[in-house]
Amino acid sequence: KTWKERHADTVLCLDFSPDGRLLASGGADKIARVTDIATGKQINLFEGHTHHVTGVAFRADGRVLATAGADSVVSAWDMILGERKKKIEGWTKEVTSVQFIGATNQLVTSAGDNIVRIVTDDGTEVRSIAKLPDYMQSAASTPSGTTVIAGGEDSLLRVWDGTNGKELAVFGSR
Repeated sequence: KTWKERHADTVLCLDFSPDGRLLASGGADKIARVTDIATGKQINLFEGHTHHVTGVAFRADGRVLATAGADSVVSAWDMILGERKKKIEGWTKEVTSVQFIGATNQLVTSAGDNIVRIVTDDGTEVRSIAKLPDYMQSAASTPSGTTVIAGGEDSLLRVWDGTNGKELAVFGSR
């Protein structure tokens, strides 16, 4: 299938809903959209970022969509009401990725401010892994949240214990 006129600029991120029926997309047009895959119909249009949408992630129950932005903001969107539930701030540079941790309301994020953060979708900071040597491009967690991994512009992958933030390993060619 091809869905024309979905975004007015580059599509930067995608995520399937937990049930596989919906596709969230975010783009350089500052918009996140949710499309019903079977019909191609747009279900939600989420506006509110003032710069590129760099990450999208569905919560395990499908009721919340998180978006990361180059505007240094993560937004949590209520899929039922179709509106922003929470604007989460605190980053000083672009938020480059966002992922829900398993079936929780916790999000792991990476950002250009050299920090990997875990926050809840209501804005509470759970953990911050700071003083990383470079701009962080991507972060992910195991579903249990016990392991977090991130990569950045220094070409290295760093692995942490997700329960306490202790660095476990660094991988790379350096």
